[in-house]
Amino acid sequence: MFYSLLLAASVSLNGTWEFARHDVGRAPSSVDDVLPERWASVTVPHDWAISGPFDLKNNTSCGGLPFKADGWYRRSFEVTENESKIISSGGKAYLTFDGVMARPKVFVNGKEAGGWDYGYMGFTLDVTPFVKKGVNKLAVFVTTRTHYSRWYPGGGIYRDVSFEVKKRDGIVPGSVSIVTEDVSASSARVVVSYELDLSGQRKKEFIVKNPRLWSPESPFLYTVEIEGEKFRYGIRTFKFTADDGLHLNGKRCQIKGVNLHSDLGLLGMAFDKDAAKRQLNIMKSMGVNSIRTSHNAPASALLDLCDEMGFIVWNECFDRWDAFSGRKGEEKLEDYCIRNLHQFVRRDRNHPCVFVWSIGNEIPLANKSYPDGVTRERCRLFREAIRSLDVTRPVGIGSCFPESVTNTAFADLDITGWNYQGKYVTMKKFYPDKPVVYSESASALSTSGFYSNPPSGQRTGWNVAMRAVDSYDHNAAPWSDIADVEFARMEADSYCAGEYVWTGIDYLGEPTPFISWFTAMKEVPFEELARSSYFGIVDLTGRPKDRFYLYQSYWNPSKASAHILPHWNWREGDNVPVFVYGSGDEAELYLNGRSLGVRRKKPVKNYSLDLKYPKDAETQHPSVEQGNWQTNSYYDVCERYRFRWADVPYERGEIKAVVRRGGKDIATATMRTSGKGAALKLTEDPYNPVGAKTVFVQVDLVDENGVPDLLSNDRVYFSCTGGEIVAVGNADPRGRESFSYVKSHKLFFGKAMVVVRLNSSGAAVLEASSPAFKSASIRLGK
Repeated sequence: MFYSLLLAASVSLNGTWEFARHDVGRAPSSVDDVLPERWASVTVPHDWAISGPFDLKNNTSCGGLPFKADGWYRRSFEVTENESKIISSGGKAYLTFDGVMARPKVFVNGKEAGGWDYGYMGFTLDVTPFVKKGVNKLAVFVTTRTHYSRWYPGGGIYRDVSFEVKKRDGIVPGSVSIVTEDVSASSARVVVSYELDLSGQRKKEFIVKNPRLWSPESPFLYTVEIEGEKFRYGIRTFKFTADDGLHLNGKRCQIKGVNLHSDLGLLGMAFDKDAAKRQLNIMKSMGVNSIRTSHNAPASALLDLCDEMGFIVWNECFDRWDAFSGRKGEEKLEDYCIRNLHQFVRRDRNHPCVFVWSIGNEIPLANKSYPDGVTRERCRLFREAIRSLDVTRPVGIGSCFPESVTNTAFADLDITGWNYQGKYVTMKKFYPDKPVVYSESASALSTSGFYSNPPSGQRTGWNVAMRAVDSYDHNAAPWSDIADVEFARMEADSYCAGEYVWTGIDYLGEPTPFISWFTAMKEVPFEELARSSYFGIVDLTGRPKDRFYLYQSYWNPSKASAHILPHWNWREGDNVPVFVYGSGDEAELYLNGRSLGVRRKKPVKNYSLDLKYPKDAETQHPSVEQGNWQTNSYYDVCERYRFRWADVPYERGEIKAVVRRGGKDIATATMRTSGKGAALKLTEDPYNPVGAKTVFVQVDLVDENGVPDLLSNDRVYFSCTGGEIVAVGNADPRGRESFSYVKSHKLFFGKAMVVVRLNSSGAAVLEASSPAFKSASIRLGK
């Protein structure tokens, strides 16, 4: 199979716009009626709510940010003399919005040119009748007042905007479909179908000899020119099998995936390609080879990156089909979903990274009290809608409701994804000939940098008193499991194509377990609950948590790795558990040079994966008692994937782990006792893309010997020349400081992150200071 990506030149309309927000009452119906004092200059892509303030009364699930509002955007753009001649000769002018949250109405020179209903879906408008030679006025009305979400959705023109003029009888946007047949080592036959504006449907074929196949290890892309426009494409064959998972280019490929929401942490929903590529760089380093776009249509540029970097994509259009899809109650469900699924496929079918079309996530069966749910007819109808435009990929759904299987609701789908508790087993039992994927696994929880001693002794033994979750990686949501259990499931059930961990990176909203409706949180003051998630393998700022190195050691074993935890600042007399994550088969631990013994990874006999979960797992859990992790058989599985020392007598100095494979040292990791913080340290984030204009900078507090102080929450002040600080934050899920207040921010366990956007000079100097510590500076860019 073989797909394409349009490379035709267009003019970006990103950058400076004017914006007017209306919180109280309705915004004026005309952009001309907006009061002058309401207008402010903003940069598109723009998220109108990320500046805050954080107030959980807004909605704890959505991060407590004020995303509900009306807004007007305006700017001008030019139609050049040459473009005007093309239009006069029968050409077409198009505006493309890759995503506007939500329900945008677009006006060109005062006339309504069109809009869209779903905030996550890109759309293209034919604005030929509305444009003129010279300066044109563009205005966009946006409202999120009727938009509902289970996490932070942002607001405004948050993705790319572009303008393009096509020649007379040019290719209709979204009409190109490129597939291959008869792919072999010696050749691939390419069939290109597209529509011309006046001449209608066209088809061309050609042969690629000795094709280089696209894969996560080698994401090779070709380029072809059609009707004067350039497209790039990848060639690959794949099949999801019922008994042996995914076969890619003739070989089995285990999916090592993560779920990623659309937000970019400190930047909110405003799309930034450098920031998105940084996230994917982090995932690649961990060993990830697949992304599930949970649970909405992603930015087109994200798929561009997945094409280039080699990520298989489970491309998901909707969360649910009710108000969480952006659908109003009076809009017919089937019409709304089909219209957006058609747009979804037209936009994304030419990306080699896309392997699955998903029509939704965690949608209950339809019944009298919930008419918007799953039925067999709806699944069949939505599958047919997709396959009317693309027959080369399977159509599936993500679910956590096994009753949908016995009800036959999924009988007509090509593939199903199952969330938590190994629920894919039910599908396999009833439909042994259909492939399955573990579309959400783990939902493990941790507060970056926080360690309980002793560690939590049960899955739901969160440290409610400290309002934190232990980073020994013993905890998960009530309905889910720790990483090690999911590793064991995937080893046991090779018919399952693989797993997508919930989630790769922390995100804004859904702050389980410190969320208002959890039973255990009823006694926690509302203002002490959290505003962002604990699920991430990586924290909200993009720094790896300890769990990252556990996944890396298992998913990316070719990388020689070693990681040690916890920090090494305790009280004399404490016995401290020490864990090591590494890609070898054994590890030796040293305390101030003395060996504390060798631990080896070993199979766990008679470990049952038939685990029990509370009936109402969304709101309750069996206990918040910490328990004893050493006697809880649930954690026996960890012997297969971790190196653990239960009681290391604390003494100041250094603990060191040496990880070995086949008796040879392959990696080391150390943790040292720190003194009092003395100096700030700035380091360019190692995952920043080469040549990035949006640059992430790590902020750390170190002692006089350069050892990180991992307990500090001091305030740090920032300034920048040659660029703009666009966000500052830390990993605290309960933090309330605005990311957009860039003059200062508190550290969280000794760490913070600054995001700098370089100006046209391509170079900047960032400075960090504090009255209590030595200042630091770093030069960025050229």
